[in-house]
Amino acid sequence: MIRIADFHLQAQRLFGRFLDIVDTPYSQMSGKYDIIFVHREIEIKGEIEKVIQYCKPSTKIIVDITTESGQVELFLERFKKILEKYDYNFILITDLPIKEKLNCKVIDDYSLAFFAHLNDSQAGRVYYHNNGKNLIHGIQSFNGSLRMQRLWLNYFITIYFKHKEIPTNIQFWHYVNKNGTIKFDEETFNDHINTLPINVKEKLLDKQYVNPPSEPNLVEFNDLIENTHTINIVSENVIGKDIDNDDDLNHITFTEKTIKPFVRGQIPLIHGYMGLQDELINLGFDLYDDFVDHSYTNESDSIKRLEMIVKESIRLSEMNTLEYLKKNYDRVYKNKKLCETLMYKGKQHIMDLIENFVFEN
Repeated sequence: MIRIADFHLQAQRLFGRFLDIVDTPYSQMSGKYDIIFVHREIEIKGEIEKVIQYCKPSTKIIVDITTESGQVELFLERFKKILEKYDYNFILITDLPIKEKLNCKVIDDYSLAFFAHLNDSQAGRVYYHNNGKNLIHGIQSFNGSLRMQRLWLNYFITIYFKHKEIPTNIQFWHYVNKNGTIKFDEETFNDHINTLPINVKEKLLDKQYVNPPSEPNLVEFNDLIENTHTINIVSENVIGKDIDNDDDLNHITFTEKTIKPFVRGQIPLIHGYMGLQDELINLGFDLYDDFVDHSYTNESDSIKRLEMIVKESIRLSEMNTLEYLKKNYDRVYKNKKLCETLMYKGKQHIMDLIENFVFEN
């Protein structure tokens, strides 16, 4: 009998439909295990030692960092020290290409992001379709956790949308995750606001877009309840060193936020890492560059890049985006189909891993 444990409560996302993992979390674990799933927390000082006490010499440790954006170089630096110190059979699973050699088996493919966010083994935030809702012309942007780029987006939308009658469905929740709870935190919000230029700060504090959520947990809200618009301004979690003080120079990540507009048949304007659009094109996605001005992708300053995206959204709002999408629905379909194709590719990676690693003699 193979004993499997899910140490950090993360294996359900990718493996839930294939593996019954009984002992989880580590507070319920006892004895030794053949397979232990861990998440990015393994890099935290003292965390690997907690795992080792449940390992046999032959234990395989599967480290899953899919859907984790940002500071990949920092994780790899710490993970390499773990590999040097402990002689276990590690495997790293990640949804972005790792550009350096590691002393363990690595499964790295963008398709795993699509499988993580589109498979139906647990409730997701992307959904396969629009639940029968038709797109309407206008601009959509849903912004959850409190990050500096979302305050800037909030500001640019405020100043450029003023006095313009643009159909929009834009939300800023600005919540923070503290002590395991997700809620609006006024102190953190003010700390972020106070680092901004005075004119930006005053504008953000004197408008209606900042709406502290009344509910304590807004992570699972289904934004498809609202109207779904043709243009989707995406604010990725990590977008560049100059705003996030981030050290990822060689790895480009994205989350479900980038996947959403392709699944839903929208025109994407994505504020993420420089080079993200090129990665999406290499994957096969159509960014509708015959209609959309993506020159913002060449701007290295993240704040200026974001401002250019907002200006482009206004230009597009003055055009018939709905008619354009209808005329090019074959291309819309290909983007949707590609999301499905990548999801199944990621699923195959997981099945191959289980058959050739988990059940390997």
